Amino acid sequence: MTVPEPEVKALLADAGVTVPKGVVAAYDDAVANPSMLADLVAAYGLGEPLVLKGFGGSVVHKSDVGAVRMGVAAYELNYEAAQMAVAVAEAGGSIDGFLVEEQAAAGVELLIGVVDRPPFGPVAALGLGGTLTEVLDEVVLRLAPISRADAEAMVTGFKGAELLGGFRGQPPVDVESLIELLLAVAGPDGLAVHLGDYLAELECNPVIASPDGAIAVDARLILWEAPAKVRAEPPPTDFGPLFAPRGIAVAGASTSRPGFGNTFLTAYQELGWGPGTLWAVHPKATEIDGVPAVASVADIDGDVDYVVGAVPAAACGDLVRGAKGKAQFVHVISGGFREASAEGAALEDELAAAARESGVRVLGPNCLGAYSPAGRQTFLRNAPTEVGRVAMISQSGGLAGDMVKGGAVRGVRFTKLCTVGNGVDVTPGELLEWLVNDPDTGIIGVYLEDPRDGPRLANALHKAKGHKPVVMLVGGRTDQGRGAAVSHTGALVADHRIWDALSASAGVSIVGTLEELLAAMAYLQRWADADISGDPDTLVLGVGGGASVLGTDAADRAGLVTTTVSDQGQQAVRDLGYGVGTSIRNPIEIGFGPVSDPDVLVKALDPILEIQPYPDVVVHSNVQAFFSYAGDGIERLFPIIETTAARCWPQTRLCLVLRNLDCAPPETAARIQQTCLDANLPAFTRFDEAMAAVAAAKRHARNRALTG
Repeated sequence: MTVPEPEVKALLADAGVTVPKGVVAAYDDAVANPSMLADLVAAYGLGEPLVLKGFGGSVVHKSDVGAVRMGVAAYELNYEAAQMAVAVAEAGGSIDGFLVEEQAAAGVELLIGVVDRPPFGPVAALGLGGTLTEVLDEVVLRLAPISRADAEAMVTGFKGAELLGGFRGQPPVDVESLIELLLAVAGPDGLAVHLGDYLAELECNPVIASPDGAIAVDARLILWEAPAKVRAEPPPTDFGPLFAPRGIAVAGASTSRPGFGNTFLTAYQELGWGPGTLWAVHPKATEIDGVPAVASVADIDGDVDYVVGAVPAAACGDLVRGAKGKAQFVHVISGGFREASAEGAALEDELAAAARESGVRVLGPNCLGAYSPAGRQTFLRNAPTEVGRVAMISQSGGLAGDMVKGGAVRGVRFTKLCTVGNGVDVTPGELLEWLVNDPDTGIIGVYLEDPRDGPRLANALHKAKGHKPVVMLVGGRTDQGRGAAVSHTGALVADHRIWDALSASAGVSIVGTLEELLAAMAYLQRWADADISGDPDTLVLGVGGGASVLGTDAADRAGLVTTTVSDQGQQAVRDLGYGVGTSIRNPIEIGFGPVSDPDVLVKALDPILEIQPYPDVVVHSNVQAFFSYAGDGIERLFPIIETTAARCWPQTRLCLVLRNLDCAPPETAARIQQTCLDANLPAFTRFDEAMAAVAAAKRHARNRALTG
């Protein structure tokens, strides 16, 4: 439902937004009395020039149908109104009434508004406005309601901000009035909050900003006919038994054609599960792969918390109902639901209903389940058994396996990992809420395509801010990726700027690749608890001028700043014999290789960091050079790594980029990586991975400082 503009202006004025002085006349009254508009203008003392607008009927975008006239004199109003009615009729529309307002003085035209957008609900927007809004598409977003800090960041951070400061000799606008307007529209006590779940779209476009203030000269409000249905939240769940079950049942293992169910039985047996704690569910068999089999979950003689469902999609609802009163969790590995077809969507709805009716919590469908080394919970064979403090939530089962195995290579040690697939019942937001309060979890990574419970997820991220670092990888943020995500999990992934808004509002770090996500987990595992600044300053130091330039480029892409080394620091580097034909400003080129002493990097870093303690130092080494310039040169790399890692700089986080590691023989590459792990030195093979990890640690440090 589109609200007439005069009513929108009245709501804005009540909220504290400055709007033009104006008068209103119904269409029929204005037609019956040709002098009515001019008389109203005179009676209310409106000054010329005037703006005449048609509203109501079918008018939504006034400029598209000729329903706005600017620079009108009072005596011209009758003629212009008649012409407007004709133009709108020719465009196939109609007018309910006329709004006459004083024309605002020129200024910077902006768009300010709030729109209800999936997956997180109301989103505040600020951008360049006027008739070119869609063409320019320069908009910055924040989740609503916004704080004053959000409003200030929006005003200074969008791409048109330069226009506000006096572009090309123009006087600067009153920025404080813009901040107040944003808060009046989208703040905690703003108009959007008062409209609540009925709000679909509130747009002030243009808002004209000038040295004298900000005025909303045009406004549009669209309301839902009825509030959107909110997903009913299940009672609070303790997910402890999911990650450390007393007993496990596997439904769908075969006696003749081994599949996923059989793989799960084997994986659990390898972890020590056996008779009395592990069962197979099969309608006829009494034993499968050495595991006792029963006809149904209800027939299990023992405590069972977790059921793996590897049965066809059509049978999953009955499996969940059959677990009522016996099991707490059913994990549906099967696909063929909403991601596949309309028929699959109906089966998914049935599965959700079965979860509600039975009180059994359902993971999936279309996922691989949970992993927890301490609880002997797994969906992989030969999974790492070391217990750590990194937790992961993944909407993808396949990527979850990559996280576990790829994370292990990087030294990441997990406490828990859970896949959610289509998220028909257990959702990412619910799991994140629980993990934020889990004493065994210190760092959280998330892979999402569609959270299904966006507001809950955002709320959980706000609770984690400054308490536990959260790093998120979002699949489907490109046009083609969105199509792939729909076919994968049935997701509807939003505009990538929505995720940028989430990052800015909730303090979550968002990375672009799985490798960057794992890199951030490794770096935070080492440095999340360190009381080190979150300032963007970063020092890049290593072998090769070209490589150092590429490292600086990667730092810039990650939002880091390679601040110039102080004059004293540069002189200290010169005193060590560096600087002739090489950079010593930042990046710093230090030629270390197969003839270097173990303390070569320590000698360079000590004087720099004593004078100017960079929060983060990224050292890069060219592994192939240790082979190319000496027969056994690689042996010199190990003491360099160990000596550098052992040197403690209290105000600095350190990592190493091992360029060209793939040039080393596999056994040597593995030894190099293990040396870094043993030395507790985060090591990466790509600059972008390292810089994304550094940026995540800095963001957490800033969040912690802001939240106290």
